[in-house]
Amino acid sequence: MMAFKSCTRKTVMDILIKSATVVTQNAEREVLKGADIFVSDGKIGKVGKNLREKAEEKIDANGKIVFPGLVNTHTHIAMTLFRGYGEGMRLHDWLAKRIWPAEAKLKPKHVYWGTMLGIAEMARSGTTAFNEMYLSGAEKIAEAAEKGGMRASIASDMLDKISGNAPEKELEKAKNFVSSLRSPSGRVKASVSCHAPYTCTGELIKIAKEFAAKKGLQFHIHASETRKEVFDVLNEKGKRPLEYLDGLGVLDRRTVLAHAVFVTKREIALAGKSGASVAHCPVGNLKLASGGTCPIGEFARSGVNATLGTDGAASNNSLNMLETMKMAALLQKNFYWDPLALSAQQALDFATVNGARALGVEAGSIEEGKLADIVIADAKAPNMNPAHSDVDNIVYAMNPANITDVMVGGKFVMRNRKITAFDEEEAVGKACEAALDVTSG
Repeated sequence: MMAFKSCTRKTVMDILIKSATVVTQNAEREVLKGADIFVSDGKIGKVGKNLREKAEEKIDANGKIVFPGLVNTHTHIAMTLFRGYGEGMRLHDWLAKRIWPAEAKLKPKHVYWGTMLGIAEMARSGTTAFNEMYLSGAEKIAEAAEKGGMRASIASDMLDKISGNAPEKELEKAKNFVSSLRSPSGRVKASVSCHAPYTCTGELIKIAKEFAAKKGLQFHIHASETRKEVFDVLNEKGKRPLEYLDGLGVLDRRTVLAHAVFVTKREIALAGKSGASVAHCPVGNLKLASGGTCPIGEFARSGVNATLGTDGAASNNSLNMLETMKMAALLQKNFYWDPLALSAQQALDFATVNGARALGVEAGSIEEGKLADIVIADAKAPNMNPAHSDVDNIVYAMNPANITDVMVGGKFVMRNRKITAFDEEEAVGKACEAALDVTSG
């Protein structure tokens, strides 16, 4: 049975954040000036002005902007080890000649340190939760997320067409991971993932989704990422990928579809009717020259829970959700020749409230009763002024250097720009050693 030793104290102290500009992301999308936030027992106890609740720690947030932690809904976090490895290659050459041979050398320790490096990067850029699928080492990713103070939904990826396993045997990997995961903090949860319609049989996708539904777990799958995938599925199944997945019973509110770049209006409508989530990964799609743009605005209008992801650092080079929000908004404006195609507020919604909904966690906004996943940033920095619109400044102007503090479940992962949950210097050093291990020779 997999279990982790908690790296934090058993009790969470009460914290009072004073005099901040609070971008609440509540139903009214209120931005409160000079407001206080009372954090108690890992949750937001109260938001308002002149709060007088007793707390072990008081934070003077005058000149700071506070907003909900960002949620990265599609990652392969241990691929930080391959950042910048195999640049200047076409996708299939890059995979076959660089990534897959290196991944074949991965050991559990490599996955662990690659994840710790990714957690440090995500924390510094305001991410408090991530949705992970990876082919190996899911238990080490979970261990690292627990150690690193992060919130995570983690799946041990399956692809029976590649492994050669029978569907039931392939599913055993997921079942074993789900049954063995224990998280003392409650932040780290198991999910279920099939890699993609072109690497998994229909039988595996169907029984994996049934298993996820039975256990009440999120389901995560790549879909319609490239034109080749679309036509391969169309030729084999007579349906486009989202139509095919709908026929298998995959599309519902607990499913996250990663990428969804090449889709028809019919597929958008099917996804919207189901209430599924789509993880738009604009930076990775651009860097890999997918040749299309996920119509995330159309998905949102259809009823899809629209979210954002970075993909892995091998195909993006960063896990920076601030960059992803900006790129998502800019890409939609350019693609539709319309500066109103996607607003900064929508991009922030996708990265906060919608992302939390996709992972099934009570976070994503700063309001009473929600989990205290909170980011504090320097609002006095030159690039954050003047503040005509705090939301637009977060999406278009903010960078990781502005972020001073990050809290997950009422505990600081980063405080005064220093990672507090673990030894960041050790993580960077060990990850660099791991990268050399798997890419040399």
